[in-house]
Amino acid sequence: MWAVFKKEWQGNFRTLTGWIFLAVTIFFLGWYFNYFGLNSGLPYVSYIISAVQFIFLFTLPLLTMRSFSEEKRYKTDQLLFTSPVDVWQIILGKYLAAVSVFLPVIPILAIYPLVLGIYGEVPFAENALAICGFLFFGLAALAVGIFISALTENQIIAAVLTFFVLLLSAMVPGISTMISEESNLFTRVLHILELTGPFAYSLYGVLHWPSYIYYISVIVIALFLTDYVLTLRRFRVRTHGIAGAFGQILRGVVVLVVLLVTNALCSTLPEEKQSIDMTYNSIRSLTEEGHRIMELLDQNVTIYVLVDPEQKDENLDATLQRMQEVSSRLKVEYIDPEADPYFYLSYSDAEPVPNSMIVTCGSKSRVINYYDCYQVSYDYSYDVATGSYIATDYKVSGYDGEGRIVSAISYVTSAHVPKIYCITGHSELELEEELKSRIENAMYEVESINLLMHDDIPEDGDIIFILGPFADFNLEDAEKVERFLAKGKSAIMVTAFTDSSELENYYGILADYGIEVLPGVVYEDDAAYYNTEPTFLLPEIEECDLTEKIYTATRTRFVYLPFAKGLQLVEAADATASTFLRSSRTSHTKGGEEEIQGPFSLGVYAERYGAENTSRLVVFSSDYFMYKDINQAVNGTNYDLFMKALAKVSQTDDIVDIPVKSYSYNSIVVANGARSFFSVVLIGIVPAVLLLCGIGIWYRRRHG
Repeated sequence: MWAVFKKEWQGNFRTLTGWIFLAVTIFFLGWYFNYFGLNSGLPYVSYIISAVQFIFLFTLPLLTMRSFSEEKRYKTDQLLFTSPVDVWQIILGKYLAAVSVFLPVIPILAIYPLVLGIYGEVPFAENALAICGFLFFGLAALAVGIFISALTENQIIAAVLTFFVLLLSAMVPGISTMISEESNLFTRVLHILELTGPFAYSLYGVLHWPSYIYYISVIVIALFLTDYVLTLRRFRVRTHGIAGAFGQILRGVVVLVVLLVTNALCSTLPEEKQSIDMTYNSIRSLTEEGHRIMELLDQNVTIYVLVDPEQKDENLDATLQRMQEVSSRLKVEYIDPEADPYFYLSYSDAEPVPNSMIVTCGSKSRVINYYDCYQVSYDYSYDVATGSYIATDYKVSGYDGEGRIVSAISYVTSAHVPKIYCITGHSELELEEELKSRIENAMYEVESINLLMHDDIPEDGDIIFILGPFADFNLEDAEKVERFLAKGKSAIMVTAFTDSSELENYYGILADYGIEVLPGVVYEDDAAYYNTEPTFLLPEIEECDLTEKIYTATRTRFVYLPFAKGLQLVEAADATASTFLRSSRTSHTKGGEEEIQGPFSLGVYAERYGAENTSRLVVFSSDYFMYKDINQAVNGTNYDLFMKALAKVSQTDDIVDIPVKSYSYNSIVVANGARSFFSVVLIGIVPAVLLLCGIGIWYRRRHG
């Protein structure tokens, strides 16, 4: 076998075949790495693999087209068949030789995440899984090519047939849809021929082990069929041992049956038993928080999914299945809207869209709109005609199914759901949709309220948000807030980037808690406490219960506070305040009548004591703190801290907090110089060197 392997391997690299394959492959891999990785900042090789997949349908047949067809054409196959080497050893030697030319592609792919990892955070587990899936696809495609090469003596025909078979396998989903939009026995059998489909799981970060069993089965079956074809040909040359030939064929049939039965049994297993979620944020798995909530579920809950089971959302279905595995108290039923079109009327006046869910427990229920289970980001452009921005495109950027379901379960099983009023009417910020979803998933009810329309903040409110007003409160509005807090209620308040003299009444509310807002904005002189600009603050995080799991002694997590106001703690007779975010000693303010030297408080927790109750207040000194992009710049720490603050003012240690599961890491920014360097090396120099090596070896053999 090793003699055959050596001969074939040398044949690939003493001709242009192996060199051209590697040069072309590395060129296109580098091209798409430059586009998706270096320029677009996407830290996933799955984009590169998906882009070059079709190219490999052309190039992989180059490695197998001459394996047996050339031997047959020049009659050298008879020398092999009369040698003291078993047929399977010949096949394995040639197959491994083709694999050895393909294998260098794998470490090349592995280099790309390592390069991007220099400049940002990369999901290495997902990238490794994508590369592994692509490896098995390549091994299976090469085995098919080896088999087809054994059927003909023309290597061009072998290459074309291999390409046609691989292309046909990639077209199976479209062909099956043309035959029947609904799955039937014929289309299910047809999908067995789909080579490209199974490794799609790997591209999405799911370790679907039946896919690897499928690829191993394809490899074994293709090589056994090759053995069958060559055995028949061999025994037309050798006139003895026919019984042995039939015995070998019988063994092949037995192996074929065993593999088919194994794959059939794998397909009958429940979906949750077939795969392991390796995505960095476990999109198809339960978070620790979700798992804990389901374990503690002590009431019977039924979830009705309003969709035909054949058209169910796979992510939602996977989430619901995993919840049922954890808790026997949860029951899931699929209701086909066509079969029962008025089922929803018992729970809602408006008809929900397909795949929406109704969560029920006793007499309580909550409808989960399907569209709320996914986070969507929009692109906008300015329309001159209307003088407004309009949405031009959108993309699904995250999955919020688990958070929505857990929140609904907590709602229908809880006696009381805290209510939050977001104060409006003073040019306050609106909650970003991602943060609002996270708050609602934590089992809070959020509602906006304009104080002008109410004599007082409603009694059913537990907490108020005042998020960076740019216009001052009038005296009546300020008194409404003070009366609300005097009842032992709580608030989270944010200061905006504006002159403090313009917000006298608003800041007067903070003064009651011993918090003074200084004029101007905070500047940092210590580079360790700001990012790019002295006003883009990365404050010191104090160790306390509010910053648990956010504070690190080595400052490996950061809170981002651009254009923050300086806060100063002063004496208050009936209040105490403590700092949890602080600027450095070298900081100072600019923008007021005079500069004030730091350090300053940038995040404060305060309590005010009344005769019968205590009110609680958290203050953040930057309205930019609330922006989605600012939060993403520190990998979500801003929103993590906000949720901690919410739990603190709620006086609960059992807050349900399941963030939206983003579909991608933050984009990676690569410097222009580095991008140019890697582009030149990976697209130009490496392929050119390989091609020149091949031409040099070929020329020397022809003219040496």
